[in-house]
Amino acid sequence: MSWALRALVDEAARVVPGLHGHVVAAAADAATPWHATAELASVQRYWASRYPEAGPHYAALRGWGLLVWQPIYLGVIAAHTRDASLDLDRVSLVIDDGAIQAYKLWAHADVVSLADETARLQAAARQLSAGIVALLPRWQACAPLHAKAARRTCADCALAALLAVQRRHRWPLTRARDLGERWLAALDLSGESGFLAYRTAAGDEALALAHKVCCLHFRRRDGDRCSTCPKRSVAERIECLLAEG
Repeated sequence: MSWALRALVDEAARVVPGLHGHVVAAAADAATPWHATAELASVQRYWASRYPEAGPHYAALRGWGLLVWQPIYLGVIAAHTRDASLDLDRVSLVIDDGAIQAYKLWAHADVVSLADETARLQAAARQLSAGIVALLPRWQACAPLHAKAARRTCADCALAALLAVQRRHRWPLTRARDLGERWLAALDLSGESGFLAYRTAAGDEALALAHKVCCLHFRRRDGDRCSTCPKRSVAERIECLLAEG
């Protein structure tokens, strides 16, 4: 039902304020699925022209991350906040002259009531994996992206989404770790990302992403290495995280 999907869109925006979407009323209003978008060349041109000094590999990685992050986050958020299976093939991207602005969700994207969280996780992971396999070679025809970097970016997205849900719902960190392993296994991405455990200034245990691929943001004229950049030592990453609070 569309009201339930609208509730999901609202919840997703609360979990991640930058995750903007809306429900469209009919199939005629919905664009192609996220993994079949025809605007890949415009996405590549947008990032290559915006930061030419960062090079083609930055544009390839940045564009890829933006193409996959919304469906991955939606899949993770839906699996752990609702009791119905979400058809992720009915998620489409809103792209304006190469800039990926938001997503659209067809009003009949609910497939079946599915009370079991593990079943929802596995169903979402199957669709996401198939979508990634379909999208990657099409993106590689536009941009020089290595498959390993693409896979690790997807793994980072899944775990980052899980951390966002964990923070909102205040799960124990042990649950987040367990679900992280289950998500990566279900996506066939085991070992491609992970969590970095550290102690906050108050002495509490916390988790951050243990990236295995650099996003190359530091190559931009306005860029620097991220706090959890894999090019930093673990000690330096923890120091940056503590400085961020």
